[in-house]
Amino acid sequence: MLNTMTSALATQAHARALLPAAPARRHVSRGMDTLAWRAPAAPAQARGEASELSATVRCEAAAAPSAQAGAARCLHDHELHLIGAVPARLRIGIGADEETHSFAPGTVVLLGPRLPRSLAFEHRALPGGSGSGGSGGIGSGGLVLRFSDEPLKRGMALFPELADAGPLLARARLGVQFVGLEAGTLARLRRIETLQGLARFSEFTALLNELAQWGDYRVLSGVALAGEGLGEDMQALRIHKALDHIRENYAEALSLAEVGALVGMRENAFSRSFRRATGQTFTDFVIGLRVAKACRLLASTRQHVSSICYEVGFNNISNFNRHFRRIEGMTPGEFRARRHGNSA
Repeated sequence: MLNTMTSALATQAHARALLPAAPARRHVSRGMDTLAWRAPAAPAQARGEASELSATVRCEAAAAPSAQAGAARCLHDHELHLIGAVPARLRIGIGADEETHSFAPGTVVLLGPRLPRSLAFEHRALPGGSGSGGSGGIGSGGLVLRFSDEPLKRGMALFPELADAGPLLARARLGVQFVGLEAGTLARLRRIETLQGLARFSEFTALLNELAQWGDYRVLSGVALAGEGLGEDMQALRIHKALDHIRENYAEALSLAEVGALVGMRENAFSRSFRRATGQTFTDFVIGLRVAKACRLLASTRQHVSSICYEVGFNNISNFNRHFRRIEGMTPGEFRARRHGNSA
């Protein structure tokens, strides 16, 4: 029975591989509508392209200038653009509210999902008709990384470390330009294009961490921008401010109502928006952050467990031990012994 099913599946896969590649394809994954572009390719590359379309992080070369000029669309994915050898221009807004931004070669721009529908990304050809292509080097061909929002939100619920990217993704809903990124970060972005599978995802999370910690950036659209998505953009900025406040004051007494009031939101609305942005409740996020900080102290210092408990914001040892065991699957003492044993 199993051999029959395997043979049937192999036959179906072979038949699909013989079909011509479509220039554009819309697909739905777990209720998410995402766009992915695929250029026609030789049959020998069909398997690699199918893998690219189903990947969490997808890479593309930037489209030619003539193909992008004046093309307005609504993004369903996050898009991380590395501007290639020619300058680029981004238009956000409608009519009198339209904003235009120009980017030099080598600029990195992150655009979040559901930005206003008037968004257009235009690559302008240099004098002499040179295109955006090229070989090697940071300033050669442009590159676009696409990744969906929902998988990251789900990941944050399973892996608290991913929540460090929450403020970055909140800012991305208004568009972010990174200023003065180091050559190593740009090289990492380029390297992602050459990798597949787990190696690509690992490199992507390292890149996401570097971008989340980069403090020199500018937001591209104002909160007063007219058009679709205004409410979400306002909430994104408020949640970003709340996350920054929590990270700076995690060891202090924090309440949902007080932090919500700090960012100008009512308690219930703030609770819903916070969970939607981070994939966690406010309480779980704060506790997870405190436990993560405690893990670092347990691994890198000889402080007493009770001292670490109070330093990271817990008010009693039993409460600390209970939450630590729930999240890490062991007591703080066992965690320290295991870490020191592994490093011995």
